[in-house]
Amino acid sequence: MLMELLYRFCKISQPEIGRLVGGINYSAVSRARSRLRSRMEREPELRKRFDELRDRLQKVSRGKI
Repeated sequence: MLMELLYRFCKISQPEIGRLVGGINYSAVSRARSRLRSRMEREPELRKRFDELRDRLQKVSRGKI
């Protein structure tokens, strides 16, 4: 989830995300993000958790804590 949220909210590239999360390459970041999207399609509870985090971050980024 972290990699997906960094990509969406911080507008940083996959190589940069890889460096931040332990030095993995951009293709590993891409695969992890893809796996997350697939899992969220199969697991409604995971999708719900992700959406809650996303919504909270959007509120924080708009100053609506």
